[in-house]
Amino acid sequence: MFAGYLKSLVGSVDRLVIIISDGHPAHHAKYMRNYVEYEPKLPGLHLLPGYSPELNPDEQVWNQLKKKLGKTALKIRDDFVGFVRSQVRRLQKMPEVVKGVFRLHDTSYACR
Repeated sequence: MFAGYLKSLVGSVDRLVIIISDGHPAHHAKYMRNYVEYEPKLPGLHLLPGYSPELNPDEQVWNQLKKKLGKTALKIRDDFVGFVRSQVRRLQKMPEVVKGVFRLHDTSYACR
């Protein structure tokens, strides 16, 4: 699944792609290392250290969503799913907020 995503990603752009990923076993499996080694658009797969969610920009986005979730009363699963989708869509329309995640001290490494 991850390899399929990367193949789709590198096939859609005409430049190098730098991947920063968490340490999920699928992200550093042998087939992934082989794929990255022979894909010219991927200069490498950079894995974050284990147990370091503060370094993962995705986690910072989820933290923002969780703050709003904590102030919302949701009684059924469908309400929860709808809430999460609406908040993610809202963030998609706010690129400055997303860019701000990369300006944090712990995640600024990703945009140097």
